[in-house]
Amino acid sequence: MDLKDKKCVPCSTYVPPLSLEEKERYMKSLSPEWKLIEDNSRLRRDVKFKNFKRALEFANEVGRIAEEEKHHPEIFLGWGHCDIELWTHTNNNLVENDFIVAAKIDEAHARLFPASV
Repeated sequence: MDLKDKKCVPCSTYVPPLSLEEKERYMKSLSPEWKLIEDNSRLRRDVKFKNFKRALEFANEVGRIAEEEKHHPEIFLGWGHCDIELWTHTNNNLVENDFIVAAKIDEAHARLFPASV
């Protein structure tokens, strides 16, 4: 099953982080714009847009996905960009949920903006 087709599992308590090998395997399922940062403990994607309206539209869709999955990224919004960071706060690292949300964000970007913007 593709990551984008999975649902996040609630993790209100500590969940062990993925190993670096698992993170690297999951990275292959995401668009190449995603990067591992902060000692491989966070995912980040910086998305550029031609104006604020499109960046806001994308941010709103990311917010909808986050609410649906009950797994919330940091969203940095400004004129011509919307940058996303994902990690699991209970362990300050990455678990499968982070990659599920990232895959859903990739799908949303491709759906909303089929041509490069």
